[in-house]
Amino acid sequence: MSQSVLTVDERRTDGGIACRRTSSPTSRDALVLVMGYAGSSRIWPSTFVSRLAERFEVITCDNRGTGASIIPNLAEDYTIKLMADDLFEVVKLFEVERHHLLGYSMGSCIALQFIHDHPELVKSLFLLSGTAGGSLFAKPDKEISMALANPQGDTLWDMYLSSWRLMYSPEVLDRCLPALKSIYENSKDTPTPVAALLGHSHAFRGFDGTTYLPSIKVATTVLSGNTDRLMPVKNSMNLAGQIPGCRSVFIDDCEHGPHIQCEDQVIAEIERTAGY
Repeated sequence: MSQSVLTVDERRTDGGIACRRTSSPTSRDALVLVMGYAGSSRIWPSTFVSRLAERFEVITCDNRGTGASIIPNLAEDYTIKLMADDLFEVVKLFEVERHHLLGYSMGSCIALQFIHDHPELVKSLFLLSGTAGGSLFAKPDKEISMALANPQGDTLWDMYLSSWRLMYSPEVLDRCLPALKSIYENSKDTPTPVAALLGHSHAFRGFDGTTYLPSIKVATTVLSGNTDRLMPVKNSMNLAGQIPGCRSVFIDDCEHGPHIQCEDQVIAEIERTAGY
């Protein structure tokens, strides 16, 4: 799709959450994308959003602490519940009644909290490299968790690379580097500050959505890479085992960014879950 046919509507909620709606003349239902740990909406690949906009009105937002949104200084001002409340304000701002919902990584926790709080608003649910936390959380290696929370490097680009090296093998990193460089260019002007890194870690550690899963009634897909080191595939397996009628997709030789590494397949699965 040519970028010229896209319409981008940027807004900000009263609570200080920056958000946007990307659509095209062929967009139909709304699809809300929820980013994960420490990432703003600028981390979504532009090709991923524009291709989804062929079918959907794509709504994205900068979770608190990221991008152009508010940056609370206290860790207790970052919880999954507060982020789900922020998302509800975004949905209301765009006057969306019912929508498809996708949560990536820690964004899956926000999506689970949202559908628990507002089940009447969600038409389908897509959990990408996600977890419910609590007793169903399969932890990554401690070294990886520590490295993700403390990115290293002399420059911002070096710090981005240090995080991506946790996500991808050297071979996959090399293949995906053009897309990752584009993400860096889109997001480098609004790096996530230390206070937000600590806050997002606090939010994730405090979340337990295990009791939410049996009550999910909409069409749901979990998708994960089988070689994900940051969010081991066992997390998606645990989700699939607890959500009634859940469909699971596990991709061989795929790591923590399936929407980057396997964009075509992920988009096809999103459309299938939404009923297209």
